[in-house]
Order: sequence, then structure tokens, then C-alpha cells
Amino acid sequence: MTNTLLFLMVLHIIVFHVDEFYFHRKRKLCRNEVLGIFADGGFYLIPLIVAIFAPVTELWKTIYIIMATLSIISVIKNEWFYGEDITREERLVHAALYVLHPVLLFTFYHSWTENYFVHNLNFWIVQIVYLGFGTKTLIHQIIYWNYLRTDCQ
Repeated sequence: MTNTLLFLMVLHIIVFHVDEFYFHRKRKLCRNEVLGIFADGGFYLIPLIVAIFAPVTELWKTIYIIMATLSIISVIKNEWFYGEDITREERLVHAALYVLHPVLLFTFYHSWTENYFVHNLNFWIVQIVYLGFGTKTLIHQIIYWNYLRTDCQ
């Protein structure tokens, strides 16, 4: 499981950065898409925080499942914002992200509920680093799309 989850996290980071730093910067994003990016990031990070730091109880499991579901819905809603200017290659990248998103949420949930960290404390640290990358990326997006790139429609 460690190698699979590590591979999925690295793949997600790579594909996400291709989308953010290559495709998004080649075109103008509508304001709703930019706001959706912020919502997606926030909704994705909340379940990860729960899985990394909260004890496994029925309440926290319920919170995790609700937040993960909202996260998946938040990502899916993006299809409404894409216009005709989005390329086939970018749609392919988005499709990969749509597949990775729930798979990663499930693997975080599984490792958390199975108390995986007791047997592999180093992997818990890897998940914290992944959460750090996600937080850094969300902060970058907020700064970039609000203050540095102001041509959003």
C-alpha cells in the first residue's frame, strides 16, 4: 500500500502542476473557474487534515466522508465553467485529475481507518509533506489568480 499511495501522490502532484502551471497559464480563466479552484483546494485539504491528525472515531469518519464527498462534487462542478477554448490535452489532464481525486481520498481514508501509521510512521510524515504541498499550492493560487494575474474574466 505504501508504494501505491506514494506513486499516486507523486502522480497527482505532477499532473496537477501540469494543469496549473502549463494549461491554466496559456488561457484566460473566467472568475467562476478561479473561485472554483480555491473551493476545490479547500475542500480537498480538509479531509486530508482529518485523516492525518484526527483520531478514528465515528464522528470523524462521518466528517471525513461528508467532506470528501463535497470535495468530489466540487471538482466535478468545474466542467460547467470550461468554455470552447480548453484543449483536448487539457481535458485529458483534467480527466486524470478527476480519477486520481477520489482514489487518493479513499486511500487516505483507508490508511487512516486501518491505523496504518502505527506500522509505518515515516509514511505519516510523507502524507504531512503532501498536505504541505497542497497548502502551498492553494496559497500560491490565491496570490497568483487574485494579485499577479488579473486578466480573469
